[in-house]
Amino acid sequence: MNDYTIKQIALMIAASCLEKSIVDELNGKGTITDEQKMAFNKQVSDGIYTFLLYMLNKPPQEYSALLEELAKKYPEDWPLPEIDTRVASLTAQLPYTGSP
Repeated sequence: MNDYTIKQIALMIAASCLEKSIVDELNGKGTITDEQKMAFNKQVSDGIYTFLLYMLNKPPQEYSALLEELAKKYPEDWPLPEIDTRVASLTAQLPYTGSP
């Protein structure tokens, strides 16, 4: 997959995850500025892009090295993720074709 496509996918993932999030809520209340929100959005999309780039385009040894480093930062005190209905609901708007 080419680099530009991976960047676009990263932006779509980040935007879908951050839309109507606590960051939007805080921004709406004036707790964080537009500049802080955009900096946070950029930081998240950069992280997603980097992870996707390694998963999709890097040699296995680089991908493995990234996973080993990420494992050191495993958030033991976070709850396990669940399906985000805000994101999953997007698929309900798309027709099912029966094939990938």
